Amino acid sequence: MKLSPPPVTAQWLNDNERREVKLFYRRHLPYARPNKKERILTLSSSDPASDTEILAAVRLRTIGQFTLLTGMLVAPDYRGQQLAHQLMQILNKALEKEMTFLFALPHLAPFYRQYGFVSQHQAPKDIEQLYQKYNSKHKPLILMTYCPTQGCQQY
Repeated sequence: MKLSPPPVTAQWLNDNERREVKLFYRRHLPYARPNKKERILTLSSSDPASDTEILAAVRLRTIGQFTLLTGMLVAPDYRGQQLAHQLMQILNKALEKEMTFLFALPHLAPFYRQYGFVSQHQAPKDIEQLYQKYNSKHKPLILMTYCPTQGCQQY
């Protein structure tokens, strides 16, 4: 059942606030394992009439001198209501300062292109190794990098 999103609050989590997000991922994306080294941005309900609930989250993992955007997740009952767009609008400010990559499912590549990501054929060694590990015939992924302007670095 799709629910109308309540008012939301965006928050970068600190180390003491990760318990709820771990439960959120376990409930909706069981193979995802947020860790303490990742920066995590959440959108939570901010309706004072109800309990606070995480509606969407995304993780940024440092890989050497680069960043990997991973674990973008919107709770199933709230999909199609622009929550992922809200996360990306907030993330864009953080991504401007970092060389960021992601591994997109093919049907999500157009979504990420709206926010400055472009397909990449190569990546730095650490990113490339992870990409090769996760990419497969059964679950193909598209390697993308954040490039809001022309002339981004190619590998």
